[in-house]
Amino acid sequence: MMESKLESIKKILLEKSSTKQLVFRNTKQVFEQLKEIMKSLTNELTNEIYKVDPSVEIKFYDKGELELHLKFSGDTLVFMMHTNVFDFDPNHYIQKTSYVKEDPMREFCGMIQIYNFLADSIKYNREGDMGFLVGRIFVNKEKHFFIEGKRPLAFLYNDFACCTINEVTLRNVIIEAMYYCLNFDLLAPPLDAINYITVEQKNLMSFSGGVPTGKHLGFRMETENEAGV
Repeated sequence: MMESKLESIKKILLEKSSTKQLVFRNTKQVFEQLKEIMKSLTNELTNEIYKVDPSVEIKFYDKGELELHLKFSGDTLVFMMHTNVFDFDPNHYIQKTSYVKEDPMREFCGMIQIYNFLADSIKYNREGDMGFLVGRIFVNKEKHFFIEGKRPLAFLYNDFACCTINEVTLRNVIIEAMYYCLNFDLLAPPLDAINYITVEQKNLMSFSGGVPTGKHLGFRMETENEAGV
């Protein structure tokens, strides 16, 4: 009995655990590719826009091994890589694809999340401000990927069997995310929400440059599958 369990442990380690390690390495490589593409795109946009209006800032910030920031005017995209590898619910659509059915190890994915923050939220460290999930990129052992999140990202990149990582694709993902964010502007908070403030809130506002806030990006996540999304 113990020997059979030991054999099962060996099999799991050689198959599933080995696959997860490969997935992690692949996801890390994709994250490094994103970093280089974001640097290049920052230089490209800066060279073009600075000639017309030098006050419009496009900046890239390397925040360490697992976080990257791309600031463009009043918005910042934050890319965050998760260190774990994920499986999916049996009802998830990728489980029904022939691509995953042919090899169940293909379903294990690393995850890179993309959040949109107001640039001032990060600049002034307004801890109460919210960032909104634009999308999350899932990468598997073969560097196939799909994206869950806002349209058009989730619509363009939902074919797990056909979507593969390359520089052109990653550049397009970044551009789509930037375009999406730029088309949703900050709305003034309702009057009733700011009728009264405490001294503590006043001090915080003076220190951080404004009331706690965040853009509402206007659409539900693609995975919610609700009418009108």
